[in-house]
Amino acid sequence: MKTINLDNIFSTEPRYKRLSRKNSQNKTVYNDRYTKKFGFMDKIIASTQIITEPRYKRLETRKVDTSPFRILDAPGVYDDYYLNILDWSSNNYISICLAEEIYLYDVANKDVINLATFKSGVYASSLRSNGNVLAAGISNGDIIFYDVEKCKLMGKRSFHQTRVTSLDWNGNVLSSGSRTGLISNIDLRDNKEISKFKFHTQEVCGLKWSNSKRYLASGANDNCINIWQLGSNSPRYTLNGHSSAVKALDWCPWRVSILASGGGSKDKTVRFWDIETGTCESSVEMSSQVCGIHFLARYKEMVTAHGYSENDICLWKVSNFKKICSFGKHDNRVLYTVLSPDQTIVASLAADENLKFWRILDRTDVSTPIVESVSIR
Repeated sequence: MKTINLDNIFSTEPRYKRLSRKNSQNKTVYNDRYTKKFGFMDKIIASTQIITEPRYKRLETRKVDTSPFRILDAPGVYDDYYLNILDWSSNNYISICLAEEIYLYDVANKDVINLATFKSGVYASSLRSNGNVLAAGISNGDIIFYDVEKCKLMGKRSFHQTRVTSLDWNGNVLSSGSRTGLISNIDLRDNKEISKFKFHTQEVCGLKWSNSKRYLASGANDNCINIWQLGSNSPRYTLNGHSSAVKALDWCPWRVSILASGGGSKDKTVRFWDIETGTCESSVEMSSQVCGIHFLARYKEMVTAHGYSENDICLWKVSNFKKICSFGKHDNRVLYTVLSPDQTIVASLAADENLKFWRILDRTDVSTPIVESVSIR
């Protein structure tokens, strides 16, 4: 039987003094919370490097690949600022329109599939996926739906008289914009057009639903941005400030009321709008046409794609709009850009007939050699 020592059980000496005296007598006992917990006898049980540099400084100087890790030939791509013919689905399929054909590229398996071929003079002018469903706006005004997994035609709808140049989804509702300036909203559950927005006077080249799905932003060749809500046929706001067509649109994921927009070759600015007040918070001058804008939520950054005259892609810190780096160089304007589902890769398509892949996150090397160059057709 174990004997219990009751000596000094009623001692009035403070506990910290008793422990201090005990530790001084037993040199193998350490005042280390790790050694106490695990009973280790080594003085050092773990080591690490303490980084004293502020996090924002590390992000500003972080390395981004400046060379593409993959290039696909894309012959027949249209050199048209108003089209939106590149999409990267949540299921990791890239859709692309080349001449009169639509192709799928399985990013995981690197397979290329011819999804559709149209008659001469007919082409896909916009592409937008929603899970397994790919919507394709056609130059004759049709909208065609495909099952990407099965590579199967699902159906066709006709609500426009001219080419459909922009698409975006809000759940089961597909919004489509055309050359006439008309925006049509289709509910695919009953295959009906639930509303029309007619306020733009020229071609709609950008559509983007907010992250909350409350607002639809539309940009057009009339240099205006309209903010819409389902249930109303009049815009909540009309945003004026750009002096050229507005194609590039994206909503800030950490400030849900902020919309970023980019202007064309006569404007060359990126503007930030507060949709709650309908005002422009700030404007930043670019050196070239803005063809695409993408927010990166992880580090609160933004990617911009450019046409005349830089033909490149830039990465920015949003808080101070300081350029982190410039990459994504093409021989012609970078008209079409998309992000991978995990936002670590940018795919860019230009009129130089190259589809390039750029790694922007989770790599420490400055550049990596091109590992493959194949044709998508």
